[in-house]
Amino acid sequence: MPNQKSEAAERESWAAKFTTLTGHLFDGFCGLARLNLATCRSIFGGSQLHFESILSAQTPEQFVRSQVEMLPWVASQAAGYTRACMDIASETAAKLR
Repeated sequence: MPNQKSEAAERESWAAKFTTLTGHLFDGFCGLARLNLATCRSIFGGSQLHFESILSAQTPEQFVRSQVEMLPWVASQAAGYTRACMDIASETAAKLR
């Protein structure tokens, strides 16, 4: 009888831990989904501005200049996305420990 109570308590403990872990994983995936949506929104907005500058280019030099001027923005977007993604991953990993 005491052995059955112990096994039942272990099962309940395991179920509670499993539920908690899946909750933390789900929170991490939701964070990544929000990050992806925000990044897409930002990139589409920036792309529209970039496309307008390309259309207004009159010479090949202006065209190349508009391309070069876009590079810092692209690098900033990539760095911000990577930083936020790593933050979400580290927060989720910390919760899982």
